[in-house]
Order: sequence, then structure tokens, then C-alpha cells
Amino acid sequence: MRIVILGSGGREHALSYRLAMEHNVSQINVIPGNPGMMYSSDKIKSISIPIIKPEFHDLCSKMKELQIDLVIVGPEQPLADGVSNALEKNGISVLGPSKDAARLESSKVFAKKFMKTVSIPTAKYEEFNNCEKALDALQLWDVENKGIVIKASSLAGGKGVVVTHSRSLAQKTIFDFLENPECTVNTKELILEEMLYGKEVSAFGLLDGNNFIMLGYACDHKRLLDDDKGPNTGGMGCYSSHEWPSIDQRTFIEEQIIQQTLIGMKEQGMPYKGFLFVGLMIDESKKNNNGIKVIEYNVRFGDPEAQTLLPLVLGRMSDAFLAAAKGELKESHTPLALSSKSSIHIVMTSGGYPSIDGTPMSLGHQITYSKNLLPTRPLQEKQLFFAGVKSTETGLINTGGRVLGMTVLADTLDNAKENAYLEIEKISFKDAFYRKDIGRGIHDYD
Repeated sequence: MRIVILGSGGREHALSYRLAMEHNVSQINVIPGNPGMMYSSDKIKSISIPIIKPEFHDLCSKMKELQIDLVIVGPEQPLADGVSNALEKNGISVLGPSKDAARLESSKVFAKKFMKTVSIPTAKYEEFNNCEKALDALQLWDVENKGIVIKASSLAGGKGVVVTHSRSLAQKTIFDFLENPECTVNTKELILEEMLYGKEVSAFGLLDGNNFIMLGYACDHKRLLDDDKGPNTGGMGCYSSHEWPSIDQRTFIEEQIIQQTLIGMKEQGMPYKGFLFVGLMIDESKKNNNGIKVIEYNVRFGDPEAQTLLPLVLGRMSDAFLAAAKGELKESHTPLALSSKSSIHIVMTSGGYPSIDGTPMSLGHQITYSKNLLPTRPLQEKQLFFAGVKSTETGLINTGGRVLGMTVLADTLDNAKENAYLEIEKISFKDAFYRKDIGRGIHDYD
């Protein structure tokens, strides 16, 4: 099987590594990829092709030339731009939702309206496309006592959400998102949303328009600093344990959220094919699953969730992905399962990240690491995944915000966490930063 993966980060490194481990996969081209990926397998190659919307002519032509069997879309932006539509129109199998279906992520206003229509449990909200009206409405929110969540409706690279009890910060965020040209987050619409309390978890499904299989659950640390402080980021680390959520909670999530989303999208003429990533809040003080609510949808695998979960996947992942792309999951005879091991992933970033206020990041520094950490076989206990890096004559240097990440598998979360920090401390570059408490709260399920 010949596969193309669109993207260049740690998620795409994890996807390419895991697929390269399968004997039926002969070639993986990553567009554009990053040089760190190539160390995992000689099957993995980086190619440069212009990905220009809306027709994506160059990309489609190259896929035909290379006789690609499957295209997997990593990041959300190409999906929002309609890359799946263009590929399917040219007869190329693609794992990723259509442009319309991708609005579950590219428009938070669309997603909230969809959830309301199909009775998916979610937080109460108001939507606005006018700064003055949003600021007026804010006066009626008990921000200081109950808090508030402000979300840019459009894509914002993981930086379009502010959670606060500060009225002044809420006012500033509304202005920045809607009116401030110097803010890195710009949107025509935003949402004011009630703050949910409990434990966050992300559920991952593989959907083919009619059926789905689960790919696991993971808990991401979004805030930049320890103790979940500081600005939101694309993700500073992640962990997964088969012990949480509970079996009853998973049943509710899969039957009342994933399945209902699948049915609702089909009924609205947007059958969903691809990865579905559902961010959830679980308030265990409420009984009968009334405490489970959807925070947001994402229409691709998460980053760093992919680096956390994919090393745990057992079975022929490539066959399952192709079956989903063709709408044939029900007929597929290649079921996937997850290892019983626990997994933790720690992200190392450049100094200055996430640079939401325009602060320059500290880039171009030599990265020191041990090559025996690079993933080269399935279920390898220690796996280093690269993201924002560039190759030079002297080795890899950091070129982006999230530079790399260390994944460790172990029989328990405690062991995974201990070993992950032992390994991440051996990796260095100037002004490197990582949280020291990834896995904080890992015993909350006890």
C-alpha cells in the first residue's frame, strides 16, 4: 500500500511511524513532513508539493502520478479548505471529512448549533459577530464567580480559547478576537460559553459515514505552565490509561455522542468520514452520565494525542484507515485494539511559545538527543517524535513552537510518567521549555 500523509508535525510523525511498521505498507510520502520523521523508517519520505485551494490541482495530479492508495489528512486547515472534496473528485481515497463536515471544527458556531439540533450534551452559550454587542452581553455574565469561556469560532491553531474569571481579561479577549489586527487570533464570530467543571478527556473515533470504531481516550494538558496556568496552547503533553474513563462513561460517550454525531451528520447530508476527536468534560458529581458534556469537536487526530495513542494501537491500522475512507468499516476484517499499557507524552517547546501576544520565539538552536529514542518498531517503550525542526549540516535545529515530544509506554501511569521525565531531561536546546507536571491528576480515576 502506498500512503500519503498531509502535515509536518508530531502527529504526522506518529502516523507515519506507526503505518511504516506494517508489512503491507511499502511507501509513505509526507507532505511536507519534517526531517526528524525520516529517522524512523526508510519507507518514510518527505516531498514538497504546492497545496493550493480550492482545486488542489498539483496535489491531485501528484497523487495520480505516484499511484497513491490512500491520503491521510493530518491538520485541520486543508480539511476546512476542501482538500478531501478535491481528492475524492479525482478518484483518490482520502481519510478526512468533506469541507461541509469539517465545519464541526472550522466553525464553533456551526458545531454548537449542530449539537443543539441533535441533542448532544454541551455547555450553554451565546454567539456574536459584533464586538459591541458581545461586550454588552458580557455584563450579564457572572464572570468573577462562575467564570466564562471565550472561543473564536474560526480555526486558531489551538490558541482561540480563553478561560477566565477576570472580567477585564474577558473584555480584552472579545476586543482582540474580533477587532484587534495585532492579535494572532482573528475571527468574524465568537462564542461566550459557560465554564464547565470536572475532568477533561478526549475521545477518538474512526468513522466511515455509517459506522465507527473507537481509537481510544486521552487527556491533554492545554495550558502552558504547571498547575494548568498560563495561556492555552496546542497541547503541552498528554496521557492515556485504560482505567479511565469508566466502562459506563465510555458506553455513554460512544452511544450518545459519537453515534449520535454520526447519525446527525448523515441526516444533514454531510456523512462524516475520517477521525473524529471529541473534547469532553466529565463531572462525576452528577449521576446517570448527566455530567458528561462536549466541549468541542475536532475533525482530525489530535496533537499530542496521536503521539500518545497511536503507539498503543494493535492491528493493521492501514487496512482499517483505507476501509474507513471507502465507507467499508463494517465489511473490514481488520479490527483494531489498544494495548493495555499506559502512555504519557511530554512536549518540548521553543522559548516564547505560544507567542499569542507576538512575543518572538527563540529559534534556530541545535537539538541534542539520543538516536536510540527514535521510534523504529511497534510498541517501543520510548519514542521521540519531532515537529518544528529543520536539518542542518550539524544536525536538527528548532524552527517552530512545539519542537518535539517524548512518549513513554509502561504498565502503569506512574511508571510511564517517571520514565518519560528521565528521558526528556536528556534532550536539550537553548531556551527549551516543557511542563514538569504532565500526568498531574492521573489518579483522579481511582
